[in-house]
Amino acid sequence: MALVRTGIHTFRDDEEIERGKNIDDEIEKAILHKSKISVIVFSKNYASSTWCLKELVKIVEHMKSSEHIVFPVFYDVDPSQVKKQTGSYGEAFARHEESFRSQMNMVHQWRDALKQVADLAGMVLRDRHESQFIQDIVNQVRNKLHPTALYVPPYLVGIDSLITRINWWLKQEDQTKVGIATICGIGGIGKTTIAKVVYNQNIHMFEGYTFLANVRETSRDSNGLIRLQRQLISDVLKGKAHKIYNTDNGINRIKEAVCCRRVLLVLDDVEDLEMMRKLIGTQISFHPGSKIIITSRHRCLLNAHFISEMFCVEASSRLFEVKELNFNESLQLFHWYAFGCNSMPESFVECAASLVKQCGGLPLILQVLGSSLSSKSMSVWKSALEKLEAIPSSKVHKILRISYDSLEDDHDKNLFLDIACLFIGKDRDYTTIILDGCDFYTRIGIENLLGRSLLTINEKNQLTMHQMIRDMGREIIRQESPDIGERSRLWHKDAFNVIREKTGSKTIKCLALDLQGLLENKSRKTETTTLHFPKRPRDRILTSNDVDMETQAFMKMQRLRLLQLDHVKLKGDFKDFPKRLIWLRWHGFTMQLFPADFDIRRLVVLDMRYNNLKKVWKDKECVPNLKILNLSHSHSLLKTPNFSGLPSLEKLMLKDCIKLVEVDQSIGELKMLTFLTLKDCKSLRKLPRTIGSLTSLEELILSGCSSLDNVPTELHDMKSLKVLSLDETSIYQTRFWLPYLLLKRSKESGFSWASLPCSLVKLSLESCRLSDDAMPNDLCNLASLKYLNLSRNSIHCLPESIKHLTKLDELILNCCTELQVIPKLRIFSNSKEAFMTLSPFNLSIIPSFFFPSKQCGIFGCEKLTEVQEIFKVEPIENFEAEEIKRLFNVDSINNNRVQLYNFVIDRMRLVTPQVLQECGITSTFVIGSEVPVRFKHCSNEQQISFSLPMSSNPNQKIQWFSLCIVFSITSRPSDILPSVCISNETKKITWNYRSSFIGVPKNNDNTMLWLIHWPTRNFQLEGGDLVSCTVASIHLGVRKLGVTYESEEKLTYQHDFTHSFSGDDCATRNSKMDLTKDLLSLDSIENVKVQVCNYLEESTVITSPQVLYDCGIITTFHPMPFDHYGRYFGHHSGKAEVSMSVTPFRNSSRKTSCLLNSIIVLSANNDKTSEFLPCLEVVNQTKGTKWTHSKHFTGIPETNNTLYWVISWNFKGDELEVGDHISLRVLSDLCVLELGVELVYDYELDHRTSSFHLLPGMSKLCNYLLGTCIYILAATYRSSYRMQTLLKC
Repeated sequence: MALVRTGIHTFRDDEEIERGKNIDDEIEKAILHKSKISVIVFSKNYASSTWCLKELVKIVEHMKSSEHIVFPVFYDVDPSQVKKQTGSYGEAFARHEESFRSQMNMVHQWRDALKQVADLAGMVLRDRHESQFIQDIVNQVRNKLHPTALYVPPYLVGIDSLITRINWWLKQEDQTKVGIATICGIGGIGKTTIAKVVYNQNIHMFEGYTFLANVRETSRDSNGLIRLQRQLISDVLKGKAHKIYNTDNGINRIKEAVCCRRVLLVLDDVEDLEMMRKLIGTQISFHPGSKIIITSRHRCLLNAHFISEMFCVEASSRLFEVKELNFNESLQLFHWYAFGCNSMPESFVECAASLVKQCGGLPLILQVLGSSLSSKSMSVWKSALEKLEAIPSSKVHKILRISYDSLEDDHDKNLFLDIACLFIGKDRDYTTIILDGCDFYTRIGIENLLGRSLLTINEKNQLTMHQMIRDMGREIIRQESPDIGERSRLWHKDAFNVIREKTGSKTIKCLALDLQGLLENKSRKTETTTLHFPKRPRDRILTSNDVDMETQAFMKMQRLRLLQLDHVKLKGDFKDFPKRLIWLRWHGFTMQLFPADFDIRRLVVLDMRYNNLKKVWKDKECVPNLKILNLSHSHSLLKTPNFSGLPSLEKLMLKDCIKLVEVDQSIGELKMLTFLTLKDCKSLRKLPRTIGSLTSLEELILSGCSSLDNVPTELHDMKSLKVLSLDETSIYQTRFWLPYLLLKRSKESGFSWASLPCSLVKLSLESCRLSDDAMPNDLCNLASLKYLNLSRNSIHCLPESIKHLTKLDELILNCCTELQVIPKLRIFSNSKEAFMTLSPFNLSIIPSFFFPSKQCGIFGCEKLTEVQEIFKVEPIENFEAEEIKRLFNVDSINNNRVQLYNFVIDRMRLVTPQVLQECGITSTFVIGSEVPVRFKHCSNEQQISFSLPMSSNPNQKIQWFSLCIVFSITSRPSDILPSVCISNETKKITWNYRSSFIGVPKNNDNTMLWLIHWPTRNFQLEGGDLVSCTVASIHLGVRKLGVTYESEEKLTYQHDFTHSFSGDDCATRNSKMDLTKDLLSLDSIENVKVQVCNYLEESTVITSPQVLYDCGIITTFHPMPFDHYGRYFGHHSGKAEVSMSVTPFRNSSRKTSCLLNSIIVLSANNDKTSEFLPCLEVVNQTKGTKWTHSKHFTGIPETNNTLYWVISWNFKGDELEVGDHISLRVLSDLCVLELGVELVYDYELDHRTSSFHLLPGMSKLCNYLLGTCIYILAATYRSSYRMQTLLKC
């Protein structure tokens, strides 16, 4: 259950293992060959099971031959006992050796398997709380399987020893202190890889964790520190971080995040201490036990002064230095990347050994060199060796250049250099468009670079490159010429100096300058030694506007193709500006109009974000090759440019152009346009009708256009449109939009959206103020729709037609505060799953409900009461009292308001008790502290076990279980996992129920009742099965647990009853019976007074002891001494339950009927009668039949005095036979002090009272009761009482 909650998928044995098949073969096939991990729970009795031991051998064999993970859990047993087979394990193996003398090899296999698994890293219970232990197991398994683990290369060599030392430091170091460690070594030696491995192996031990990669490089970017701070906060808090305005704000939020939880913080590639101060601040109150790991090239990065400055709690530091690989390790790693295995052809061995020696044991160089020589001939290997031997091994970048030189042609080399200088971190597709414009064959070129490990693609489709490889590429460019202006590519400070000094030349092909970023880093010595800044007052910070440059500096750069001039202000005209530009990125462009003399006819990409343009260009501009135009964040732009001269445009970005009021009509001429965003253009009121001519457009983003109230009807002509986003627009209130969107209005139903393009796959209408009147009743034209977002709209229900969206995979309804019902949808069809775990005894299958929150978002839907076939919530007052009694086995439920937390919508409500129905299971939460008396089995623990009674009917099944859980909570409601499971321990099958709701007591000292009605008709439960019920919920403090159940076969009464009934019918008889004066004269009664409570009339009277005839059962209440009756009973107990067997009576020749006589001694602590209902239950455990008698009359004793309830129960026929085992149980709010039972049988009924004493086997009590019965039936006068007949559970 807990594993499923974290998203770990497992298998069902009812699908994988069919009945009649060999269990061993099917287990091996269904589990070992398909699962990734086996969780083995070792208990004290594990070794007693030969089935478990045989299974263990299979698992170990599978582990050796595959990547199958084995994770041992030691529950109440020490790992040494498992390994050495001592204690209970030793006793079990002594029995096995005795039983399997002829199969000792098998026993030895069992022993060896236990030894091997016991040596594996696992979990030991020891003194931990079980709930925390379960959570730790889940964290471990998630750590081994969860996709959030960082990627590490599949083949690692020579790092195990160091990783073991670091892991020991993380686990064994004083947990009351904060620990900080440095992993140091030269570039390319594997520091980051080691840090990733350690991080992946230990995140389960911490409440929060984060890995900040490339800190040195990222912190130099514009807003880089803020991005790192945001990632740190988001990772530690496991959610989206709020906006951070500056680094100081980020430091304060980091301090808040790490002070209250143990965190693991990894900072990769830290250059100096100042960088750490700016990132996380000083005097940080890390929670005790937190760990910080830093990777750095500087060995002496940490010192005592810095540690005392950084932390305001006690902290300790460690240093872990990464050494170069030895020769054998280097050769092994090189073999893997060159040949994909540990061996190689004999002819390559000598050359490979020589190459490895030149690599100096650096893993990165071995990886790159091996990849570059893969599949190459021996002549290429020898040539590479000759070059490598001529280059000093200390020059790492020169060693890496061998991979560059191995590229087959100048095409791939130039492609590599352009990427290394300009496009690291850029989107792969974006880069491909640009470089294709430079006459590169970019796609095949990138594949070549990937194959030689010179380039990688991350999960965001961004181009990434190891910094050493990047530096190697840039060093190649530096070596082109000692004169900076004569080099082919310039960036950062070199580009700045060339422009300032006007020393550029025609050899320059690429130039990148981010002036604002350069100025932000001006304080760094490495960045300022060769920069020539203008003079300024000391009290003013230098900005990009203070640095003027001239267009004349570019006059000689006529071969310039790629240009970045972020936040650069140029003076002069552009008539001599380079005319072969392919890519122009100019963020922060200061002019209000694009220069007319700027020749951009060959541009492929124009990126002018954050500009000051009011108009892009005066008239039509012909740029035939332009594919991407980005004018986002143009806060002064009033109108888009004329697009008729841009026939090749594919992507147009106009995001956050807050003053934009008009889109030019010529946009309809962009026949190649596939992407258009006008997001957050708040002043835009309409779109041109020509937008319908964009037949290639696939994605249209209009979100945040709050003034937009007119979308042309021609939108339906866009047959390629797949994504349409209209979030936060005003389309809901316009007279123009409604005729389009809601073409047809019906008086009975809503509107039709028939005009929306049938090609739509994703539609978003968040915060459009849609109401029920604006919702469509016909969605059949959107058959291709997979995503629909209707969040933050005032809708009460969804149209029934939404069911016809058969391809809908994701429905987002967050914060629809008026939404009440969601109809049955296809996305809910897979809302049941199971998971498999290997237990100490067998395989468990746990069917479990889960709400598919990723497919249907309903957070904040406060009034949602029903998701059809998933859950339904109703107030308890909607149910009749008898139905509540049937469902929850209680007489009544008070209407006191309770706090109810809904996990699905993430909301807490104060409501009257609610009845929750989830997948056939009904439950409710009410205030209370005791398990009602009707529950058969009770425990003060979170688990209870019992055996089901045997039945003479083999087809009889348990119809339902009722559970009552008395609980308190020890954490926030959102942290609780309310879960209950019923396990058939005999058949090794488990059913799990995880509630979407939890009742929340007012405080931790208060308790509540969780009442559950669980139908079990289709469960494999049979008489004799051992059943356990468990509350397996973290942070849920279980005080008491009660369980009862009902068989499918209903009770039928066939005595001398006025009424007999079956099924769910309940008959009530009101009859008047007169008590004669002879009744009170019986000497066995005695003339004493007791209180009698009549629940039907709700009155309490003082009267003489009364004898009542109730459907064949005779009862009386009176306070007589126990000794007066106790001597006549053959079976008695000091508890509320007694068991006995039916034995034949001596000298008995026949059995006509049977009387079961009982006397019950009750005591009360007070005289109150509120909610008091005595109940007597008789069960024939042999035949599996049950009778229940609930009285609505009862005696109320004085406080601390005793009361005697005497009952005689008439059974006939074969209901009670010789050999039957029966039990009698009393359910009462009063304390049961004593219970006595007697069977009397083999007699004939006679209407003469004088004959009673002559009947064989009759006791005085039986004579008294039967005689009283005859008097009552014969009498016709005196006081009258109304009574209720027999009631069934």
